[in-house]
Amino acid sequence: MLYLLLGERFWTLEKLNSLIAKAREKNTPVFFLNADSKEPISNYMSLGLFEKKNLLVARFLLENKNYEAEIEEILPALASSENIFIFQEEEISEKWKERFKEAGAKIGKAGKVSTQKLLTWARLEAEKISLKLSDSEIYAIIEEASEDPWQIKLLLERRSLEKLLFTKNSAVEPNYFEFADAMSAKNKHSSLRLLRRYMKGGFGAEEAFWRAWWKIKTLRTLESGAKGLELHPFVQKKGLLELRNYSSGELAKISLEFLDLLVSKGF
Repeated sequence: MLYLLLGERFWTLEKLNSLIAKAREKNTPVFFLNADSKEPISNYMSLGLFEKKNLLVARFLLENKNYEAEIEEILPALASSENIFIFQEEEISEKWKERFKEAGAKIGKAGKVSTQKLLTWARLEAEKISLKLSDSEIYAIIEEASEDPWQIKLLLERRSLEKLLFTKNSAVEPNYFEFADAMSAKNKHSSLRLLRRYMKGGFGAEEAFWRAWWKIKTLRTLESGAKGLELHPFVQKKGLLELRNYSSGELAKISLEFLDLLVSKGF
């Protein structure tokens, strides 16, 4: 089975995460290849253990010229395979669209959504992180983010973190931002020591995870040069310094790993 998801990267990723979550509910093994991978797609043609179907998620492989020849040759075999192959691409040439179509791929396209649909989506995202906002407040966030879904999620997460800081007793609650700072500095020893301290003190690791996720999203946004976040000058300056600890590829890989965790936990 062969699928091709085309269009705006955020919305194709949302659809992709939904499909991955459904596959995992059925205990389907999920594997990933991306533009930096070197492993052949053909490695995933055979069925898994006990004849189980596999799901291969191929993200932006056509950005890697080394994959083009294999993809062109193997497309018909992927379409007829019992395994599931999902290709995610932002935009491809008409020639490649035709090749996928001729091979029998099911093609889905994602474009810019209406403001009303954006509101509905943002409301659900807020609910996922236990953030109660009125429609007018959500509209304000959508406008502040210029309807960019990546930035909307960042703003919602920031609002949620700010709420935690103001509503919890800071004298008792651990300083989870200390953990996020240690992680962004690649200080593995300090990060693990802090996590152990939180657990020993009876606090869960979930809030540490959310602050780490917020940190990575902030770093990726700063790296892209995106506007509209209105970060405090100190936070922005600190983030730009922390970016020196990571290559663009490392940040992208960490983001995918975080997204994979979010999907596996049902967020």
